[in-house]
Amino acid sequence: MTTLLPPEPLADRVRTLTPFETGPGTPAGRYLRSFWQPIARSVDLEAGQAQPVTIMSEELTLFRGESGRPVVMDALCPHRLTKLSIGNVEGDAIRCQFHGWKFGADGRCVEAPLQTPALLERVTIGTRPVREEFGLIFVYLGEGPEPAFPDIAAYSRAHGHGMASAPVLEAEVYRRYCNWYLNHENSMDLAHVPYTHALSANPELTRTGFSGDAAVVRDFTVERLEYGVRVEQVDDEGLHARVTVLFPNVMHLIIPMRIGTLENLYWRVPIDDENHKGFGIMSIHTDEEGAREWRQTQKELEEVAARYPLTEDCAQQIIRGEKRLIDFVDHPKLQGIEDALTQQAMRHIADANLQNLGRSDRAILQLRRMFLSRVAEFVAGEPSASDVWPT
Repeated sequence: MTTLLPPEPLADRVRTLTPFETGPGTPAGRYLRSFWQPIARSVDLEAGQAQPVTIMSEELTLFRGESGRPVVMDALCPHRLTKLSIGNVEGDAIRCQFHGWKFGADGRCVEAPLQTPALLERVTIGTRPVREEFGLIFVYLGEGPEPAFPDIAAYSRAHGHGMASAPVLEAEVYRRYCNWYLNHENSMDLAHVPYTHALSANPELTRTGFSGDAAVVRDFTVERLEYGVRVEQVDDEGLHARVTVLFPNVMHLIIPMRIGTLENLYWRVPIDDENHKGFGIMSIHTDEEGAREWRQTQKELEEVAARYPLTEDCAQQIIRGEKRLIDFVDHPKLQGIEDALTQQAMRHIADANLQNLGRSDRAILQLRRMFLSRVAEFVAGEPSASDVWPT
């Protein structure tokens, strides 16, 4: 595990860092914690419900009070250290299942049966700042006051098509059995699309997915930005696809679909160093007929999806040699299976220097250099002032 860095030149500091380890106290983990991170979809947390959450190897309790307010606090009741998420939500507080100690949304112990008033005064549980935007619940895990929340709608208006006004707008989540950074780098890798997504881009075999011309090999440009890295593909008709990685772990994608243009924002959030989740705001810019067609198709495909395991488990079946990718050709999330297949087959890279990168990997190299430089600056007490979403 990487520890404190010596006061050496930035280039030397970068060589001592790794993006793969994100637990408490690690350089990359501290850097990621200095930003708002999504931990759940709004629709997956009903009022009066509590659930355990693990993010960057840190266990937490997430619950929604009966007023609708989401709350994030430490995982364990400070009394006997049992999981607080197995307790019961009462109002905007949560009561421990073990001995009935009750904690308000601010972390104060408001009730402890058979205990003295003095105990109520001194016992608290740690809480975290929470925001709920665009169907996702975000938490701030860093040190000091929380930073300004990114203006998602304004960013999309300035650099996309205006997601807030899209006729199709949904929050999404998936899990992958691999290190978060493998997926993060994949955001930049437009060279993989014609091969990894050849099946899902084939309109003769699949009902939904990328447009058929996604499976065409195209060159691309790479642009280093103050706040991230941008990759663009241009064909005879103009812009074909654009991916922008916003520091530290957000992808903004614009790419053609069969019924319109897909625009999404995705956060790659570590669960631990072997697993992560993708939380997304997905929009499709289309006409009313396209939106109706998309919703009808998704409704029909829900029954199909119910016959399959989760996408990450489908990928594991292929990796183990039990299934082939073609066996999932009618799966509504075939694109996710394709990505999970290649990333989970990598799982974790202990030494990225063993890879043989070429010209088509120049965006990945640019992202690695910039990400590790940002981590080094942060650890040295010189966080970048450019890690702000441009609007």
